[in-house]
Amino acid sequence: MSFLTKLPIISMLRLFKRSNLALLMLCLCALSASAQKKKKKTSLRDFSITYKTTLKKSGAQVFLKEVISDSRCPEGSECIWAGEAEVLVSVYKNGKWTDEKIITFAAKNIDENKTWLAETLSIPVEKIKSLSLLPRPKSGVKTSPKSYSIFVDIQ
Repeated sequence: MSFLTKLPIISMLRLFKRSNLALLMLCLCALSASAQKKKKKTSLRDFSITYKTTLKKSGAQVFLKEVISDSRCPEGSECIWAGEAEVLVSVYKNGKWTDEKIITFAAKNIDENKTWLAETLSIPVEKIKSLSLLPRPKSGVKTSPKSYSIFVDIQ
């Protein structure tokens, strides 16, 4: 008699273990599926804008078209005025050239330059730490126009 009373309990325990295992497998499959659906967030990194390359963001690209002037104080020199540089950049968006802008690299234009670039490339303005025109001039050395680039430092 005791064997017959234990039989249903053993059967129920086996069934319980199987249903728990099935439930656990179902939960793992659901978690795996939901994890695969999430898109990875791409992190924005420092980038350069040159005559040939730029960051492609939201369908827009910005290219350095021309260095108009560079009167910045040369490296290793002492100057009364820090100087400034002006460059012409072109914006390519949705398969066509949409805009040209003269960017002035001077202390008074820092916020204006960041705001314009952030809006153009759909980047949060607070992510842009700085924009700088490279290379810096050197005394007695002529810089090739094609060697210039705009370096964008991202936080």
